[in-house]
Amino acid sequence: MSSKTVSVLHVIGNMNRGGAETFLMNVLRNIDRNKFEFIFLCYGDAKSDYEDEITQLGGRIVRTPDVKDVGILAHIQHLRRIIAEYNIDVVHAHTYYNSLFSLIAATLSGVLRIAHSHSTQSEPNPNLAKRVYFLVSKIGIELFANKFVACGNEAGRALYMPWRKFQVINNGINIKDFVYDQDNRNSIRTELGINKNATVLMHAGRFAEVKNHDFLIDTFAEYQKYDPKSQLILVGDGPLRKKMEDKVEKLNLSNAVKFLGLRSDVYRIYSAADAFVFPSIFEGLPVVLIEAQANGIKCIISDAVDKNVKVTDSVIFHSLSSGPKTWARHIFEANKAHVDNSHILANGAYDMSANIDAIQMMYSEARNAKK
Repeated sequence: MSSKTVSVLHVIGNMNRGGAETFLMNVLRNIDRNKFEFIFLCYGDAKSDYEDEITQLGGRIVRTPDVKDVGILAHIQHLRRIIAEYNIDVVHAHTYYNSLFSLIAATLSGVLRIAHSHSTQSEPNPNLAKRVYFLVSKIGIELFANKFVACGNEAGRALYMPWRKFQVINNGINIKDFVYDQDNRNSIRTELGINKNATVLMHAGRFAEVKNHDFLIDTFAEYQKYDPKSQLILVGDGPLRKKMEDKVEKLNLSNAVKFLGLRSDVYRIYSAADAFVFPSIFEGLPVVLIEAQANGIKCIISDAVDKNVKVTDSVIFHSLSSGPKTWARHIFEANKAHVDNSHILANGAYDMSANIDAIQMMYSEARNAKK
C-alpha cells in the first residue's frame, strides 16, 4: 500500500452474511482501494463467510479473543497493539454498545474514532444488568467517539445521546444486481422443485430471536389456509434454525418450507419469490429490504423497522400485535406482481455510488483529525 493510503480498522465481530457485514462488503467493493485499506477485526478463530472475497479485494482479517474471554483491560491492550502494528488511521466500530472498548483503545492510540449504529436495539427485553451496561456504554461512546454515524435516524437515536448530531449513511447497494430477472426466477424454482405457478413467500435473515421466525412460520401456516400450494423460502442460518426446522415439521409444513442456509446468490432468489415477509421485533435499516425493493418484490414488514426503509410503494408496514392470521390475510390480499423500482432507487440515496464519496471523505478526515 502507498504511504498515502488511509488504513481503516473495522471492528465488527465477524464477517458473515449479516446486514452490517454486507454493507461493509458493498463499501469494500466500490471504494478506491488504492487510497483506502480495510482491515476487519473479528473475534475468535472461525472463518467468516466473506473472508475469501475480502482477501481477493486486498482487505485483511485480523483476529482477536472476545472481551468475554480475556477481560476488558487485556482486550483494550490487544486492540492497541493491533492499531500500532497495522498503522491504523481510523477505527470504525460497528459493535453497537460493545463499541466502547474499541473506541477507548483508539482514543489511547490517538486515531480517528467512528461509532456506527446499525440497529434500533441490542436485544429484546434486556434485564436490569444489561440496561445498566447499555447506559454506561452509551455515555462512554459519547465521550470517546469523535464521529457518529448511523444507518438511519431511528438507529442513531437509539445508540447516541439525545443531543448528539450524527451522520446518516444509507445502506447502499449496487441496484443493477437486484433487478427482477425472469431467467433467475425460472432457474431458482427449478433448482428448488417449486411449481412455476406457485405463490412463493421469502425471508432472508439470521435465525435469531430478533428476526421473529416463530411469528413468520405461524403466519405462513395461516397463509396456507388461503393458498395450500404456496411455498416459503428461508435464507440464512443461526442458532434458532434447528428449532424452526422442528416447528415446521410439527406443523406438517416440511414439504412447503425450504431452508436454504447461507447463499451467495440471494439476488437471484428475490426474483423467484412473490412476497418478502419481514416480521422483525426491531431493526435499523436492513440491507435486505433495500435489495428486495430494488427487485420490485412486495415487502410486508413489521412496523418496528425504521420507516425510512420505505423508499418505494412496494413496502407495506403491519403491526406484530395484529397477529399471524391478520398478517396472512394481508399477504394474501396484497398485489404480488413485481414492479420496476430500479429507477427510483438509482435516483435516490440507496445506490452505493451515491454513498461512496461521503464514506471516502469521512475516512480522509483521518489525515487531519487525529486526536
